[in-house]
Amino acid sequence: MLSLPPALFLVMLELTVGSFVSLYFLDVRGDTSRGFVLFQGVLYFIFAVLTLLAMNAFASPAVVHGRGLDETWLDAQGPLMAAFLLLMVPWNILLWLDRQPRPARGKAAREAASARPTRLRLARFAVGGINVLTGAATLFVVGMAYRTLASSRLDGAFVVATFLMGGIALGGVMTAMLLGHWYLNTPTASGKPLEFATIITVAALALELLFTLAIGPSTAHTTLKTVTVSPGTQITTGQNGVVISTPTVAPGQKPPTTAQVREAPLSTGAMFGLQFVMGFLAPLALGGVALWLARGRSFQSATGMLYLCVSFIFIGEILGRGLLLMPVF
Repeated sequence: MLSLPPALFLVMLELTVGSFVSLYFLDVRGDTSRGFVLFQGVLYFIFAVLTLLAMNAFASPAVVHGRGLDETWLDAQGPLMAAFLLLMVPWNILLWLDRQPRPARGKAAREAASARPTRLRLARFAVGGINVLTGAATLFVVGMAYRTLASSRLDGAFVVATFLMGGIALGGVMTAMLLGHWYLNTPTASGKPLEFATIITVAALALELLFTLAIGPSTAHTTLKTVTVSPGTQITTGQNGVVISTPTVAPGQKPPTTAQVREAPLSTGAMFGLQFVMGFLAPLALGGVALWLARGRSFQSATGMLYLCVSFIFIGEILGRGLLLMPVF
């Protein structure tokens, strides 16, 4: 359970950065409704605030000290996360001020595409691009800090790659799912943005699966010290000091083993299996179906598939980050 709080921060960071990256590229494409981008910009700003709070509570250098991380990289975690949050403020302001019409469908789309964007829009694209790089840098330094937990292959490079691809997959599917809901209000809108967001999700998820398979065994146990305590031992602290008592075993009776005293409901192997089935295979299949439905303009059905994808990918990311933080002996 001690691995869950920092794992929650890691997943929140992936969700926040990946969501903004996918929204930024949809904004640059210009074929998404202004109302959707406005709504998502405010929502993802709230995500960033929650992520910053989660970082300070669950994943600050003082909290994760002693877990075997490369803590030198954590010095840049806080400033980069704060910069990412602050850059979303001018980006949202420029978005609200920009009222230049977006491209429509058909002939109007070609005419709008030929028109030069205003300086306000170019400024927003520049600020958003800088923020995308800041978010990617945040994921990179966090991945570099946590790579030592599984550095048996390429010095943990695959761990860093899973952080980056996991962020794109989780953020992309969140944006795609919310975009699918937006089509319920605008059923005649172009389906290209939904197809684009779904393709990003499926591609990032496939790459994350490959990188996860290549990570290799955990190496966290080499940096951790453990103390074995006999089952049934009781430690009492009072005015007379610390009293340690261990029950005496009767002659001919074997003491209970640790597995008999406390047994985990699921083994580590079962958790790995759940991660691959629920976090990769199921959402890859559902994402493919969602893409096929979006191309057929069955937006309501595609949104249902993407809704399931969000749930499965979120569970898979929690399992993956929790298993990374769980030492293997």
